[in-house]
Amino acid sequence: MEKTTKKYVEYLYPGFIVSESSSMEIEHSDPMKVEVKEHVIGFRFYEKDFIYSDGQQFEGQIKNMTNWFYIGKRLTLAEVKSRFNGMPKYKTLIDNMECNEISSVCMTEYGNFMPMEKEDITLNEYVTEHGKEANALKMFQALKKHLGKSVSYRGWWYGVAQNETGILKDVNFFTNVEIGCHGIPFVGYGSAISSIILDETGEELYSNPHIEYGYDRRSPEKIEESRRMFFGDTIVDKQRSRRMKAEAIRKQKQEQADLEAKKKKYIFMREGLAFVKSEEAENWMQYVDNNTNDAYSCCIVEATLLCLKQLQEGATCEVVEKVYVEMGLSGYMAGAVSSMIARFSTRGSEFKQYWNKKFGISGEEKGTVNPAILVLS
Repeated sequence: MEKTTKKYVEYLYPGFIVSESSSMEIEHSDPMKVEVKEHVIGFRFYEKDFIYSDGQQFEGQIKNMTNWFYIGKRLTLAEVKSRFNGMPKYKTLIDNMECNEISSVCMTEYGNFMPMEKEDITLNEYVTEHGKEANALKMFQALKKHLGKSVSYRGWWYGVAQNETGILKDVNFFTNVEIGCHGIPFVGYGSAISSIILDETGEELYSNPHIEYGYDRRSPEKIEESRRMFFGDTIVDKQRSRRMKAEAIRKQKQEQADLEAKKKKYIFMREGLAFVKSEEAENWMQYVDNNTNDAYSCCIVEATLLCLKQLQEGATCEVVEKVYVEMGLSGYMAGAVSSMIARFSTRGSEFKQYWNKKFGISGEEKGTVNPAILVLS
């Protein structure tokens, strides 16, 4: 004699008077893996025992029947009244809910209203509660409980394995975590976290099995693909919407800034002629023409012009340097301005020596130091 237990899914369909159903054998009882066929308004799981003896099969009773997983939207009695009250078509529905004390129904996409028992749930509700987003959320909440404690994290930084320990300082759900003096994205540009462990107990507070060996994703599409595997579609779609909106705003501002830069072209050409060496006048015109087509380059030209003017008026090199320091220029931009001062100013040689000396460089034959370039030995 041999006993076997089989699993089944029962599908529910809209019927003319009452709902119809059909069952099929499956290998799992996972609602998120069920194939929802056309016209299905709900499904549930159950099991049956089968005994095989002397070539005969004996079928047992249905057991372990689950609640219904409905395909649609839950509506409470109050919501049904708010939406359909005063409409004759739905008076019977409201009366039945009130008389039979039905607190909520599922409104399916086919127009059916299925009474929901206490354990019944819509598939969307189940996915929200048990899906990827919910699982990740539980981990973030667990991390948040241990702020100020020592943790160890494993992950990747531009394809290089990371295994560091530090104090957990902050957790930004679905975005990043702050450990020690570092802000590390859960899944981000070139960097991702595989796991975070609480040092005092060894408990794993966070684990993302979808971070591949040598993670080094940099395109927005690839990063979103990795996020979807762990966070789910809902949260990633929200993040993508915010990113696209921010990019649109940034692009609009950039286009406006570039347009304003182009308007300054002939103003900078004309004003600069009063401060550049006469033999460099033509080169100045060409330099301004080439570098006032975008806001970034135009900022360098504007800083150069201000510095040329101050040097012409007798300002010291220290005072002139403060012009672009106060403008907040990057190291590369400061180096570019210094190079143009050395080229176009009548005091260019003086300024170049001052500038290079700050970086330990001397000699007239040397070029202008670019502080954005580091030499490691």
